[in-house]
Amino acid sequence: MSDERTVRTLDRLVLFWVALWIVLGAATGITLWRAAELGDTLSRSGTTLTTVGTSLRDLSELPLIPDRPGEVGTEVQKSAAEITVRGQEVKSQLRLLGVLLGIAVVGIPVTPIVGLYLPLRVRRRREITQVRESLRAHPDDEALDGWLAGRARGTLAYEEVERVTRESEGDRASVNRALANAELRRLGLRRPSVAGTV
Repeated sequence: MSDERTVRTLDRLVLFWVALWIVLGAATGITLWRAAELGDTLSRSGTTLTTVGTSLRDLSELPLIPDRPGEVGTEVQKSAAEITVRGQEVKSQLRLLGVLLGIAVVGIPVTPIVGLYLPLRVRRRREITQVRESLRAHPDDEALDGWLAGRARGTLAYEEVERVTRESEGDRASVNRALANAELRRLGLRRPSVAGTV
């Protein structure tokens, strides 16, 4: 990974990406959850039709009224019962769809980014912890400077290594110290003036 400023910028971008898709996923899920109320409307329509069917059946029981309204009432009641059941099925299916679609809207764009970026961040955190602990234990150790200088040669751009080398006093220890300090800056660390804190 690059220097600490770049890493923080990438952190912000990844967090923004994740937050954006969480908001969009939640909005999608909530919208479908609310649309599921259509099922209740269908069920209420079924209940109303049941009342109509009952009224038609009751009407056919009156004297001088033919049986036809009663037959229609029975058919209306059957259809109404089916509509009531279907309304509740529509409600539960739309709610399930809202949850699944909300998860999909979040998961599909977020998982690859987080799956790639998170391991890099964990590795960098371990790297920084390792360097910090080494600095606490050996703040002025030339071997540590040599190790950090070697890391700097592998992580910094050639131009940066050349500039730091040119600006140092010239002997190997000062070149290693200058490159080690450049590597520490890249990691967002400072050499402790007194052994203890970084």
